[in-house]
Amino acid sequence: MRLRHGGELRSFSEKFGIRERDILDFSSNINPLGPPASVREAYETAVEDLAHYPDPEALAFRRAVARHFPLWPENVVAGNGAVELLDLILRLLRPKRALLVEPAFLEYRRLLNLGGCEVRSVFLKEKDSFHFSAAEMMNALQGVEVALLAQPNNPTGTHSSREEVLKFLGEARRRNVFVVMDEAFVDWMPELSLGREVRDDSHFFVIRSLTKFYALPGIRIGYGLGAKKLIEKLSSQQIPWSCNRVAQKLGIAALQDSEFTSRSRQWLIEERSWLEGELHSLPWLKGYPSAANFLLIRSTKSLFEEMGKRGIYIRDLTEFPGLGPSFFRIAVRTRAENGRLLESLKDCHEKEAALRA
Repeated sequence: MRLRHGGELRSFSEKFGIRERDILDFSSNINPLGPPASVREAYETAVEDLAHYPDPEALAFRRAVARHFPLWPENVVAGNGAVELLDLILRLLRPKRALLVEPAFLEYRRLLNLGGCEVRSVFLKEKDSFHFSAAEMMNALQGVEVALLAQPNNPTGTHSSREEVLKFLGEARRRNVFVVMDEAFVDWMPELSLGREVRDDSHFFVIRSLTKFYALPGIRIGYGLGAKKLIEKLSSQQIPWSCNRVAQKLGIAALQDSEFTSRSRQWLIEERSWLEGELHSLPWLKGYPSAANFLLIRSTKSLFEEMGKRGIYIRDLTEFPGLGPSFFRIAVRTRAENGRLLESLKDCHEKEAALRA
């Protein structure tokens, strides 16, 4: 059975009878400030690249990534988005038992199940605002071979401190548990990243994505960081030309745009704070703190349908273990778009209140 993801505009359009271009999409966590102008300029010249094969080793892109940490290009593998790299590492490791901190990105569990792996879970608790417990995570390492952890976590937006994660990595290594770190959203909070901790004896693998922060979901590009021998093994298992020529070119442009990076982080701090405050003023809706560019909320079960009728697409989290049909995820978008979201939320509540009266 195929998992549903956010951003599936065609199916949403068909369900609610709304043209794709008229949908206000809060279901996918894409930076509304992007893509960067530098990437747009690179894209305009990319037509010249269409008649040529990509570099199968993506060396220029890997060098650009390596300069950020700094690492050697041999510590970097390029991929067709973060999910390909996640699939690649799990197929290489072939664990029999794995640990997940849930609720979490649904592809973790799906890919583990495809490999016949037994999944053990540590559940983040609503009473703790879905914050991580480092002690509970370390206690759950017994008997597993691989642990998957996201910083910040999707869909809760919560995270462990860098110090706690380093302790977790140390305990995992002591127990011979390999750790896969998903940092798809860490560009919003770079101090959490473990990219600079990668060594040639590292017992963990870091997955990064350019999809969310740089608003590039359409070209599919990501990268992984790890020990040189691990990267060599992963690269040998990839299909040829996994990372296309245009994606490599745009990825380099994105990584070099420091002005866009600074502006985006400052924007999120201000806009997320404003949106959190506005949501907090709605007593019939519960919001939770987030370190990412999205917010987890709890409301009535009918919210997805009611918002959909108004052309607003929010992420229904019914299928996420540890959540349920009253939980939803909303992206942080521009002030005007966030204002429209709030007005629609109020309208939905007023309609429901009238029906109960």
